[in-house]
Amino acid sequence: MTELDPAVSQLLDKVNEGFDVPMDITVTGEPSAELRNADGDTQIDEQLHGHITVTNPLAVDYTVSHELWHVLLRLMNFPSTGTAVHTENKDYNDQMRAIAGGLEAGVIHRIIVGWQAEANLLTPTVLKAVRAGIEADTPVEVGEEDDGMVLTRIFNLLDGLLVLGGPDSDMISAWYTKYPMALKFATELYNVLTEADLSEPRTYRVAIVKMFKQFNETMSVMGLNLDFENFIVVPPVLSKRQLRLSLSQLYLLSNSEYVSDKPHTTAYTALGKSDNQAAFVLQLDKNQTKPEYFQKLYDRPLGDVLDEFGIGYTVRQ
Repeated sequence: MTELDPAVSQLLDKVNEGFDVPMDITVTGEPSAELRNADGDTQIDEQLHGHITVTNPLAVDYTVSHELWHVLLRLMNFPSTGTAVHTENKDYNDQMRAIAGGLEAGVIHRIIVGWQAEANLLTPTVLKAVRAGIEADTPVEVGEEDDGMVLTRIFNLLDGLLVLGGPDSDMISAWYTKYPMALKFATELYNVLTEADLSEPRTYRVAIVKMFKQFNETMSVMGLNLDFENFIVVPPVLSKRQLRLSLSQLYLLSNSEYVSDKPHTTAYTALGKSDNQAAFVLQLDKNQTKPEYFQKLYDRPLGDVLDEFGIGYTVRQ
């Protein structure tokens, strides 16, 4: 068994409370001076046995704690983005999911990095290796034209800002010359994260939605405006009182312009009245799309509707 820092061992114990069998950790390979998120991988099989593999032994505690936090947030029922619809354009579908996932990862990594800093895991060796990994994977800008790497730069630099101390850190001073445009974009997203309260699932969900909106605002200069609101689902976080309210008090059902992932059904997106973001999608057959059915649906308690359709949600504590 790999010997871990006491804080990481406690984190592992906390994660193991969610499994019948303790998670395994395997460390392989030779140390590299370039640290990447991809140095860690977590697999949980159908029997709910978890296994973490670390392929760069340079900073095991840093990498293992990163993986453990991803697992812990799921165990704590923090919402995770997804889709229930698609278009006929696979590239568009993949791009939307990847960008939404990248923005959600920024929110997650803000939580992780905050914990790692408190646990004193962000040592000079780790910081230099993180910077080296980011710079190795991020091509230097040669102009303001879209060379197909703009999004890669933005998400890589966003990660770097979170770990290396933000836009005023001496560690990223060279980035102002190497990546002037991408760093500006990444900083605008970073600022949303630094202002966000990520202490519980409800505010975590709010932060994801804010990141979607900021991304579109930031990327408007590139002519990019993505339909996160209707395409990407951010599952609801609801109080017990809200679950007793009628569906119509919290959501508006909108006939989706996209194709339902469930064959022979029509997708109706539940848009939050407070944020206009998709919280879930009802996939209805022909008999369920009549006006009288919708009226009854709107009047029913929200919790009953979610449970009937098998829609996942988080209950606020």
